[in-house]
Amino acid sequence: RDLAKERVLSNSAAYLDNNIALETIDPHAVYPTSIYRHSNGLTLATPDSQTIEAVMSTTLTTTIKITRGVLDPSNMILANLYQPLGRCVALVDDKVVLHYGEKLKSYFEYHGIKLVMLVHGGNEIDKDIQHVEEILVELKKNNVARNEPVLIMGGGVIADIGGFATALYHRNTPYVMLCTSIVTGIDAGPSPRTCCDGFGFKNLYGAYHPPVLTLTDRAFWNTLHEGWIRHGIAEIIKMSVVEDKSLFELLEKAGPRLIQTKFGTEGDTDEEFEELCDSIIGKAMEGYVRSEY
Repeated sequence: RDLAKERVLSNSAAYLDNNIALETIDPHAVYPTSIYRHSNGLTLATPDSQTIEAVMSTTLTTTIKITRGVLDPSNMILANLYQPLGRCVALVDDKVVLHYGEKLKSYFEYHGIKLVMLVHGGNEIDKDIQHVEEILVELKKNNVARNEPVLIMGGGVIADIGGFATALYHRNTPYVMLCTSIVTGIDAGPSPRTCCDGFGFKNLYGAYHPPVLTLTDRAFWNTLHEGWIRHGIAEIIKMSVVEDKSLFELLEKAGPRLIQTKFGTEGDTDEEFEELCDSIIGKAMEGYVRSEY
């Protein structure tokens, strides 16, 4: 017992010594402004300080996961992220909330996490600076902290304006993107390009601000109508033609069944086909990220 206590004291002393050393070696490790980005800088000046040159570099970290049943209580991805914070502030598309609002509430209630739901329009007409400002006002009213990841749930428009709002809020607030459309799930979701329209110009305002975590769960695609399914497949075909022949071959293997079963979420589906769907989504996502980043 005494030996164990001695080891604890020794380890604590080593930790504190390391803490002091890191203040010089890497201050960000001790006093991070964000655990999701790391900045480095170099400043050079003439002897009389009349000319100064400075270089700053920023490293952004983002994670993308293809998962199943993200809102099933047994799936701990969101719970593990938000339990330490005690709550989740979620920005949700007004159409998505009709289909999945109750399931979202039930998930966080099951895990004992307070949910603050902010519902906003996710149509193209909503993609303007006024709606971005409305989101900013709600974030402030709810006292969202600069290190508190906002959960954004929906399609491409809510990803754009929600991501842009978090880029502006506290100059850089992290967010998690929960994708509910195919295009978001393999393209717009993990995109670092957040934006809104203005004065009749598309994407006039914007910032490079990727989500810290992107979650794609094809279960959400069950509520998409056939046109949106086809639209999503067209995006995947585009990626396969440009980037990945093996992805194109997987699409050929799946064929019209992708449309008929809405990516294995209804009808004539089985585990083998669902694994094929996950492979298609994963390869499409990987191709997009390699091109974008």
